[in-house]
Amino acid sequence: MLSIAAATLRARWVAFASSLVALTLGVCVIATMTLVLVTAAEGSSYQRAQRFAAVPEVIQAEAVLHVQDRYGTTEAVALPEQPEIPASVVARFPAATPDRTFYAQVLGDPADEVGHGWSSAAFAPYTLISGRPPVADDEIVLTHPGRLGARLTVLTHHGARQMIVAGIARPSPAVAGAEHPLFLSDAEAARLSPGVDALVPDDPQTARRAAAVPGLRVLTGAARHQADPHALQDAMDLTALVTFLGIATLLSGCVCAYLTASALGRAVAQRRRELALLRTVGATPGQVMRLVCAEALLVGALGSAAGCLLGLVAGPSLAAWMARHGLAPREFSVHLTARCLTSLTLALLGGIAITLCSVILASARAGRIHPLQALIEATDEPTSIALTRWLPGAALLLIGSGTALAIVYVFPNGAADLKTDITLTLLTVGGTSLLAPVFLRPLAHLTTWPLRRHPSAVTTLIRADLLAKSRRAAAVVGPVLITVGLTATVLGATGTATAAQSNEARSQAASARFVVLPSETPGLTDQLLATIHTVPGVDATAVTQTRLLAYQPALTSLHLEAPVPIPVSAIGVDTADALTLPLRSGSFKGLNDQTVALDTSWHKQVGNQINIWRADGTPASLRVIGVFTAGLSGPQMVVSPRNAGSSMPDRMYIRLRPHADPRTTLTALRAAANPTGATVTTTAAWTAAQVDKQAEQNRLGLIVLLGIAGAYSTLALANAFVIWISGRTRELGLLRLNGATRGQIFQIISLEASLLAAIGIMLAGAVTVANLLTLHSAIHRLVPDIPLILPMRSTATIAGVMVLVALFASLVPSWLILRSHPERDGVRA
Repeated sequence: MLSIAAATLRARWVAFASSLVALTLGVCVIATMTLVLVTAAEGSSYQRAQRFAAVPEVIQAEAVLHVQDRYGTTEAVALPEQPEIPASVVARFPAATPDRTFYAQVLGDPADEVGHGWSSAAFAPYTLISGRPPVADDEIVLTHPGRLGARLTVLTHHGARQMIVAGIARPSPAVAGAEHPLFLSDAEAARLSPGVDALVPDDPQTARRAAAVPGLRVLTGAARHQADPHALQDAMDLTALVTFLGIATLLSGCVCAYLTASALGRAVAQRRRELALLRTVGATPGQVMRLVCAEALLVGALGSAAGCLLGLVAGPSLAAWMARHGLAPREFSVHLTARCLTSLTLALLGGIAITLCSVILASARAGRIHPLQALIEATDEPTSIALTRWLPGAALLLIGSGTALAIVYVFPNGAADLKTDITLTLLTVGGTSLLAPVFLRPLAHLTTWPLRRHPSAVTTLIRADLLAKSRRAAAVVGPVLITVGLTATVLGATGTATAAQSNEARSQAASARFVVLPSETPGLTDQLLATIHTVPGVDATAVTQTRLLAYQPALTSLHLEAPVPIPVSAIGVDTADALTLPLRSGSFKGLNDQTVALDTSWHKQVGNQINIWRADGTPASLRVIGVFTAGLSGPQMVVSPRNAGSSMPDRMYIRLRPHADPRTTLTALRAAANPTGATVTTTAAWTAAQVDKQAEQNRLGLIVLLGIAGAYSTLALANAFVIWISGRTRELGLLRLNGATRGQIFQIISLEASLLAAIGIMLAGAVTVANLLTLHSAIHRLVPDIPLILPMRSTATIAGVMVLVALFASLVPSWLILRSHPERDGVRA
């Protein structure tokens, strides 16, 4: 049977070309996304040791919190911040060299953001090329070009001070480009950062002793990169990236699988005449099925292999693009590992499975019917909808309806979660696509109603063709529905969530006139904060964005508590004078290291106690002094700076007192901020910049999320129209024999293509409005007065592109067919 199938492929390779292209591109998309996803899921295995490349072992505190869940199972929860090694443990290893990492930067030089003691220079190593090591407290060693003896302004978290360049060091090739630290004397480093971030043992025996100490980890080999200053942040970014890529892979995989299956199934359905002839010459249903499956196996193997090879090129390119645009850590890249090869194998097998399933469903019906009935079926398309479309389509719409009700009434916070939005969209769009033949007839009546006002031979043929061949028409409506529906829903949901987030940012700083922001620095210094608090006529609040761990109740009406501590968004404030959050009860007065303010999602009251873990894993029991209204993306906790962790404040709200002069105050604020590289802007300008920044991040994310799936959907639409026109060769020949001119045939084809695209856009519009109304209703329950964002311009652009693609992909094949004199095909028909 394989030899017969191979001969069929060789003889009719043009007929199989479109199916092969669709499968190849579909598997390429799946392979590309899975390669990048697997690389992100493997963590930072793509990185190499940098800062500690010259030492065999590094000792650090474990960056996990070990807790027992309600079932008694010990769970390890990742900490948002690398904890320091306890002083008592450091004292047990006096021969080990301590490593301290802290903020240090030459004013005006964004390359420097980290400082170390000089003894840490040997870990990379850094080698002096001129000058000497720092000895005095005001001496530094630069790792980039500079002038010995120069006095530079150096920023630390304490403030700005003048320091003298004592030496210039050059990094080893292993660490070149990873960081550009400033080296201070060990004594000054200990003063700026009393805690020890890592220990470098003097011999293997020390490392073995450290490995036996609870709460410590000894990093060797490639794992040493986990001790780099940005390693923990990169790990957290990769965790978020895995979630995002998982959504993008699910979306792309579902779209590609559905459209590929539709293209392959339609290609088999157009061979009903050929299969009917096989039945009339004595072929059994089993033989027909085996022949089609053998052809599908060959096409699936060839297309899937080609798609995987293309994925090997596209995967690293996508990873490099994401790293270049800040969607992934800057060193993120795809390397072929065992798990990557496994993902490619699964993509290959998945492509073959999609091919086989598609053709089996399409050929099963042709193989079961009587030979004489097969010839009738070959000339007249069935009007009934198969159970293979009815059942899954109705099930998807039913599940989507249940999901929508759950989002609105049980999980309203999920409306701002991209996973929820994509899940709801896939369910509703997928169900509508499967049931497209059901909706197509009434929509065909609606869209062709204007044609009845001016009846002609052309309009009559168009209406008759759309109404009589709804299953064939649904095959080309599907890609339009999927592309426009997915894009419009995701853009609308993202826009609505962004509008809610911007409103929350504005409300948090509603009473502030100005905002002080760091410029090319990671935060605001203590010296700057103290100076601003002395400016007359202002109330100031320094805000530190952080994440804490706590047993947060699930955000549902059932108030179920999470089984393990989870990361919680929080802000640390030194005072609450310029902070504006809608309080329900209590106040922010009295906020200190033993108290906390919570939002309403915690279901706590003033006076209750809550147990939390700080970012470094230190436990704390805090008393609730205030409860404020929960939002979508705002802080869920307000704590003191000590409980916020070691991060520097990232903004400072400035509220003017009643009789303060804005110009005088602004001049004083800028005078205080300029020496530390900070800037002062109005609250309106800051919130607008935040919205623009979020919009840019959303734009880049949507390129990955929707761009790949949308591009494939567009190609699938073109492929569907090519298959649609190629199956009408004899029909076009009969029209020419009956006196139709080429212009009239082009008019028929273009009007039919436009109407089919319009029907797909109408279905997509209905699904989009239903989904966005659901998500908006859920968000409105949490954040009132949020407008419903309908991406009209983007949707209109995408819809226009779909119409143009439909016209191009239908008119060009029609022109080629008519050019080859299809009248003879009509005579043979």
